Amino acid sequence: MTDERRIARVLDAPWLPPGSTAEAWAGNDCQVIDPVIVTRLLLVRRSSAGTLEFFRVPTPRGPNLPTRYLWGSEDHESVADGTSRLMTEVFGRGDLATRCIGFIRNVVPTLDPNYAYPSPWAHVPVFLVTDTAEPIVAGDWVGADRAHAELADRHWWPIVGNYLTAQDA
Repeated sequence: MTDERRIARVLDAPWLPPGSTAEAWAGNDCQVIDPVIVTRLLLVRRSSAGTLEFFRVPTPRGPNLPTRYLWGSEDHESVADGTSRLMTEVFGRGDLATRCIGFIRNVVPTLDPNYAYPSPWAHVPVFLVTDTAEPIVAGDWVGADRAHAELADRHWWPIVGNYLTAQDA
């Protein structure tokens, strides 16, 4: 049973065509809705001090969740295959247990030649890694307070922040 609910919305999202909206949906076990254009992984641990932390990787645009783009100009990768390949890149194995804790829904009501993704909806799920795993790629661990200050502008932050808050409650 899925339990997703909309927790945030950005009207006229600047990264989408004019008149479009980005919605953040979160829950404990969310349905993965097609079409999926990007997949992201969330790996969480408790530090030795008891602080909840998550893993992020360096990117040209700054720290991010481990991410794989599934929707190319010529071909498209399934969410299952793409998420498995992303896990292999990050953890060295693609068979880790996950569950979807939220997704971004791009709502693009009018076709736009500069928007290469499906419309009116395109989804970007965040999968929590529920197995024990250690990253094999460069990155760092960050706690919720520092992450909020540094990453609040990321459209996935409401999903991650919601999860971290629920775990510390």
